[in-house]
Amino acid sequence: MKRFHLTVVTSGWISLLLLSTASAQSMIVIGSDSLAHQCYRASTTAALTGSANQSDIDYCDKALQHALLRKRDLIATYVNRGVVHAAMENLTSAVKDYNKALKLDPNVAEAYINRGNLWFVASNYPQAIKDYNRSLELGIAQEHIVLLNRGMVYETTGRYKLAKQDYLAALEKVEEWPAALKKLERVNKKIK
Repeated sequence: MKRFHLTVVTSGWISLLLLSTASAQSMIVIGSDSLAHQCYRASTTAALTGSANQSDIDYCDKALQHALLRKRDLIATYVNRGVVHAAMENLTSAVKDYNKALKLDPNVAEAYINRGNLWFVASNYPQAIKDYNRSLELGIAQEHIVLLNRGMVYETTGRYKLAKQDYLAALEKVEEWPAALKKLERVNKKIK
């Protein structure tokens, strides 16, 4: 389990400890801009590995500064840069990028799950649940990940039956998913 200190803007500056890893979601870039595609690839790798570097941010910055991106690709690039920032533990910058994407289009499910992950890390559980719920309402493609992440919030806050429901729902989407099975087993012990 990865542990690190971080700073996030919520209603002020707070420091906290990451207790669990929640999965981030990148957004596919449709247009032909190679910098935006490099940013997408960097964010996909960052979401899978939990690590990134400054050159990954540079691709995203250059795409946002110099590329003529269609609105959807601009939104995707903000979300993708947010994922890279989060992997680099630049969580304030990640929140800003997700908020920029949502300002351009308030119906971007990936921005909500990613921002929800940051609220989870910041122990702002009501806001995390709100963002996870919104991503589900918008029909996020990888619903099982949102269900798992929301289940982790419920479990962390002692709402074990709700956590169990989310873990079971995640397993309905992806049978035998090891992460969900492990969390379900753990929460079942807490319920007993």
